[in-house]
Amino acid sequence: MEFNHYYTNHEIKNLLDGWVISYPDLVSISSIGDSYEKRPIWLLTLTNQATGPDSEKPAVWIDANIHATEISGTTISLHIIQTLLQGYGVDSRITRLMDNDVYYVVPRVNPDGAELAMAESPRFIRSGVRPYPWPEKDEGLHEQDIDQDGRILLMRVLDPNGDWKISDLDPRLMVKRFPTDYGGQYYRLLPEGMLRDFDGYVIKLARPVEGLDFNRNFPFEWRTEVAQEGAGPFPASEPETRALIDFISCHPNINLAVTYHTFSRVILRPYSTKSDDEIENDDLWVMKKIGTIGSELIGYRCVNTFQDFKYSPKEITTGGFDDWLFDHLGVFTYTIELWDMPTEAGIKDRKFIEWFREHPQEDDLQILEWADKHGGPDAFVNWYPFEHPQLGKVELGGWNSMYTWRNPPVHLLGAEAARNTPFALALGDMLPHLDIHTLEVTPLGNGDYHVNLVVENTGFLPTHTSEQGKKRKAVRPVRAQIDLPEGVVIFSGKRVVELGHLAGRSNKLAVHVMFNVSPTDNRSRTEWVLHTEDDALVKIHVSSERAGSIHRDIQLKTKQE
Repeated sequence: MEFNHYYTNHEIKNLLDGWVISYPDLVSISSIGDSYEKRPIWLLTLTNQATGPDSEKPAVWIDANIHATEISGTTISLHIIQTLLQGYGVDSRITRLMDNDVYYVVPRVNPDGAELAMAESPRFIRSGVRPYPWPEKDEGLHEQDIDQDGRILLMRVLDPNGDWKISDLDPRLMVKRFPTDYGGQYYRLLPEGMLRDFDGYVIKLARPVEGLDFNRNFPFEWRTEVAQEGAGPFPASEPETRALIDFISCHPNINLAVTYHTFSRVILRPYSTKSDDEIENDDLWVMKKIGTIGSELIGYRCVNTFQDFKYSPKEITTGGFDDWLFDHLGVFTYTIELWDMPTEAGIKDRKFIEWFREHPQEDDLQILEWADKHGGPDAFVNWYPFEHPQLGKVELGGWNSMYTWRNPPVHLLGAEAARNTPFALALGDMLPHLDIHTLEVTPLGNGDYHVNLVVENTGFLPTHTSEQGKKRKAVRPVRAQIDLPEGVVIFSGKRVVELGHLAGRSNKLAVHVMFNVSPTDNRSRTEWVLHTEDDALVKIHVSSERAGSIHRDIQLKTKQE
């Protein structure tokens, strides 16, 4: 795979098929559903199939491109897939991950929206293409590539009452008109597009016909359109979101999840609706620890969405994918907002959302100077005259936002992918894992046998993943089952035994020995007394929905050699 362009839906399918052909024992492809326009939503299952089925291994979930224009997440997910496949048998860590774990990867959740965003004459919508909340176009300005150059830019319109003016630092930049400014040359800035039912005087910004936001359509604290724009008519109303919910709900082996968005170079963690104070302490410590590891690996800050990434101080967003996964299923989930041009340009320690409301024009100049040197020839388009069929003389220009703000310029795409892959690998290192600590068979005489079984979790996370998962009863306890052939009876013990949930190392995070001791709460024991008159093969199965399964055979011999 080359990282020299953004991949279309057709190219992605060819790439995935090629990997399945080249690595048939390590990867399989399936569709988890169809989009509104009947495009398949492809999922790759990555694991060494020779070491067991994916359903019996702990899993990491990865998805990308739920929002139409956020296509760079697709590239990151493809980079992760390639790294796992090419590293198997070469890199000992990747080999271990593929032998013992499974990665479920959906490179493009929203093929319809991406198709529009990447078209020769593109359209930028939030998520899906289904008309919502009603099918009719509103009057007003609708975004459109009016000069058919493959870009949607800005329109600069002279207006003495405009709220923008040309910067003194660089004539290409537009800055806000100061409240006391009078007597100068002022402009209105509008999205490139055409007006519906224009009366020649009043310019309204029309509501997009495609008003859905898939990341407001999940069941967690879902609200109607009146309270949450883009939420859809009911939770999981859209085939794309329903496909994710159905698959994940039927795969309880998923412990950790990453969903790739753009932009801001930040790792977001739940909740979007409440502060850290309302999260169970044990879960909060683990959530922060994993986030810190992510920050160290990829250089992004990790923050609580509610506290540090609200679009408005008094507004919350509901129906989010990450909140649903954590709150309903107890899966630690991170939304990674990839790429950030201001950060790339050297602007440090900015507040993610507040910066867009107010910042010095020196920041804009710094970003523009960076783009001149590193953004490619099409990053910023110098203003050029255009005769608009409705507005008359305007100028088109400004940022080519699709490949500067929303996604990295294509020549920087590979570096952004390489930066993010290590965190995805690290998540695999943290999964819970069942193992047999002790399995002893002791003959008692007269055809009786004592079977002693000690099971342990060797992973970082517990077998219930999180306290939230336990509270929601989203995960069954570890179970041990003994299968007996005909003629073997149980004198003591039960055929199926619940061993409870097994801790990992995640509940032992304190670094000072005074505040951290290490009980063997990662182990559980059970025993049986069996009787048989003849030699017999007994099968023992230990299973955890989140930590995998183990199968062992024991031979009972009535005649000792």
